[in-house]
Amino acid sequence: MLPLYPIAPRLMRSKTFAALALCLVPALLGGCSAADSLRTTAYDIRARLDPETHAFAGQAILTMQCEPPDAASRGPLTVDIALNRCLKIERLRGDGVEITKGPTLVSENGDEPALLVVHRLTLDPTAKQFTLTLEYAGELFQDVQRGERPGQIHNFEMSAHIGAEGVYLDASGGWYPAIRQSPVEPPRGELATYSLSVKPIDGMELVAGAAFDRRASEQSGRLEWRGKFPMDGLVLVGGPHHVKERDAQDTQIALHYTRPEDPEALGLIERNTDMFLQAAAGYLERYTPLVGPYPFEKFTIVENFFSSGFAFPEFTLLNQRLLQMGPRALRHGFLDHEMLHSWWGCSIYVDPADGNWCEAITSYAANYYGYILDGDEPGARKYRRNACVAVTLLKPDQNKPLGDFSRDGGPSRTVGYQKGAMVFHMLARKIGQDNFWAAMRRLTDEYTGKHADWNDFQNLFEQAGGMNLDRFFQEWVRESGAPRLVMREAVWRAKKHILELTVDQGETSFELDLPLRIISEDGAAIENIVTLRKKTETVKIPLDLPPSSVVLDPDFHLIRELQDYETMPTSGATLADERLLVVTPGDHMSKFYQTVIDRFSDEKEPSDVIQCPAGDLTADMLGAQSVLILGSAVHAPPVRDLLSRTNCPVAWRDPGFQIDDDAYDNPNQSVFCTVHHPDRPGGGVTVYFGNSEDALGRSDLLLFYRNSLVAFETTLRESEGEKTYKSRVIARRDFETPQEIKVVNK
Repeated sequence: MLPLYPIAPRLMRSKTFAALALCLVPALLGGCSAADSLRTTAYDIRARLDPETHAFAGQAILTMQCEPPDAASRGPLTVDIALNRCLKIERLRGDGVEITKGPTLVSENGDEPALLVVHRLTLDPTAKQFTLTLEYAGELFQDVQRGERPGQIHNFEMSAHIGAEGVYLDASGGWYPAIRQSPVEPPRGELATYSLSVKPIDGMELVAGAAFDRRASEQSGRLEWRGKFPMDGLVLVGGPHHVKERDAQDTQIALHYTRPEDPEALGLIERNTDMFLQAAAGYLERYTPLVGPYPFEKFTIVENFFSSGFAFPEFTLLNQRLLQMGPRALRHGFLDHEMLHSWWGCSIYVDPADGNWCEAITSYAANYYGYILDGDEPGARKYRRNACVAVTLLKPDQNKPLGDFSRDGGPSRTVGYQKGAMVFHMLARKIGQDNFWAAMRRLTDEYTGKHADWNDFQNLFEQAGGMNLDRFFQEWVRESGAPRLVMREAVWRAKKHILELTVDQGETSFELDLPLRIISEDGAAIENIVTLRKKTETVKIPLDLPPSSVVLDPDFHLIRELQDYETMPTSGATLADERLLVVTPGDHMSKFYQTVIDRFSDEKEPSDVIQCPAGDLTADMLGAQSVLILGSAVHAPPVRDLLSRTNCPVAWRDPGFQIDDDAYDNPNQSVFCTVHHPDRPGGGVTVYFGNSEDALGRSDLLLFYRNSLVAFETTLRESEGEKTYKSRVIARRDFETPQEIKVVNK
């Protein structure tokens, strides 16, 4: 099975299209005055593709204008044309302008061959608006397998490929020319109108990131697309697909997929594709009342030929394995996440001059709020808790301001997705949920086809909530970190019926609405919220009943760094430690165990990873760093002693293992469990044990699970000498220790 982890939209894999264009075309030298600006307002692209030979032939007409429009005040304009290195410009002409071709520049790409070649032109403009027409051709082919990673659902190597298995041409691949003029300061970002005309390909369905013009296509005999509003880039994809369609409200939903020849596999795919169409229709019905009308006329789910989960205008591109998964691929954070990017990222654009907000709001609405809409509070709480765990485990170089996400040197995905979702959750609690969604509907109404930045969000939420949010956005968006809360003292003033609680938030001084659960002497639970504004503060809480203890934020409504004992142990704790001891079995070293070792070692220096056979192990070695224990190494006496000092619920039997009172002795069962390291605060002890070699067959997916313990049942299928494994989860456990303080009577 695939990891249950949010799917990243392609246009946000590192930058928006607009920001990507700015980064791919290097800063230029000289030309016009600083007040001048050359802007492309329209792209008209015609293309012919041959999947069998990977051939591409295109014509692009770019309409540009100078601002200010007074041509007399301008000198020569220097511009760059960025194009895929495999495409050669065969003809170049301009209407009403003189073109002087300058040197060809190669864009930088580290030690790898440059993907783009930049052709420099000097224009002598004599009109307020003019056009450039380029005719170009070549072959576009990439090694699909090069970017595939075990257990990963995004192949980020792909950008410009034409083949019999499929077509994938995105803006970063340079399949059409991107033109920029050197500004003294980076512009806000270019939005333009796009039109695309492609010759049909026999046996292949094509989809573009723009509205399909059926009438124009019937008249021209070509496939014609037109952008509904200004866009920040264009993508074209396709494959040898079968098409299903259905209507939902005022939107047509389609699914493009390959039909396997095997009858059993075909039956599964047909059922799953029907399920996906139904789910997409349900998401439209669920979210349009909250965020406003769907911005396009069609939503298409396209099966891709490489690992992906990318969102584009009008469609989403999903890996074939997701369609095979069926209901498991329809959990929150998959298709619902991609559909919501139709609003946030694909029609309301991230301002390249600011950070990427769209992953945070999309993760909030789909990955988190989907549970709320389901009425599943345990699922919602689990998301909030896991976000706190993830933020706690961040390394300092990853823990940067949310407002810098997707910018050079910005924070990690944990900040952009999970912390960002929690910031929107706290904001909704602050201004009220109804006001929150009213602001999002206004965002759709006022910003579709435009850029939006964090300041725009602040203005919308201030107007909806009727309050000043300067401090909230400054602390949670523009600054880094999160509070590390600890209750120092709880005193009951019986005569005054006042509980005095002192809370310290570590190195920060955020303004916080802190949820508390006060347990009375008779066992009743009283929910309360107090406001903190300083690093250390004592709050006074009136109570009718004498309290016995106080639990801090028991349902994780605040994004915060947890104390070591509060942190639910997961493999992330073991991964986050600087040093790792891998205890290997003394008898048989499975190739699947090696996969786990590689994944745990990926981001560490070789000298920080020690491998030791169980027979050579000492207690001192186990106490010096976090530990990964594999297979029969669990039976080594030093390992048994270490685990006996933890809350590990697994007992090792012969054969198999036992979790609490449940025995797991089938050969196809395995367990993956992490507990707090008893001698290393913040560290972890992770055990991976299988009852047989085949039980370990999906070891590549372990790190995507956010549970303390997961047990699997894995089945092996062999066809024409090829082995494939399918796993299902048969047990889960999460080990929580809340922060609770006893109340002192005075």
